[in-house]
Amino acid sequence: MKRAITVFIYAFITLLTALAEDYKADFTDALDNGWTFVREDKKDWRLKDGNLELLAQPTNIWAKSNNKTENFLLRSLPSANCSVEVTLNFNPKKEYEQAGLMIYLDDDNYIKFDRELYAGQSCTLVLESDAKPKVIKKIPFREGPMRLRLEITNGKVKAMVKVPDSTDWTEHGETKLPGSIEKVRVGLFALQGDVKAPRWAKFKDFVIISEK
Repeated sequence: MKRAITVFIYAFITLLTALAEDYKADFTDALDNGWTFVREDKKDWRLKDGNLELLAQPTNIWAKSNNKTENFLLRSLPSANCSVEVTLNFNPKKEYEQAGLMIYLDDDNYIKFDRELYAGQSCTLVLESDAKPKVIKKIPFREGPMRLRLEITNGKVKAMVKVPDSTDWTEHGETKLPGSIEKVRVGLFALQGDVKAPRWAKFKDFVIISEK
């Protein structure tokens, strides 16, 4: 009986979440309206099997050593208070190779929340403000797909992560927006890749949910 009630509650919560979605990406045949690339390189991204795939670029945007990393895929936020989620499947093999969610103003002002090979398989939250980057929090996280979430409330950003099939989120630090809500955009990235062994990051089930 308790199990049945638990299953019902979980299904009900899932239904409410689905109904509350302001936007859910369709990565089947073509990108929806509203997506834009920063420095697009068409050969290094694709839609495949319902995923958006980004080839991890061999470049970075850390601090002042910006070198025009390509294929940040971004869209505007619908409101000042909202949450962004995506499921990421990426297995980095080179130190600092990474892919994940991004809140972006420009190359010197952004938030990165990613799967990264950083002294082991990790999940890392970074804020860069005025070309001064800071690791807000880094935790070990097992290999395999992961669900990333950024909750934006009154100019603050809280990061959370979980295994896709789990209901248990792990809080992963809090920071501030890298610019005004009207100017920043949110989206996906993959960088610090290995030229000798290129790897694709796979993204699916991207949603933006406004706080009602």
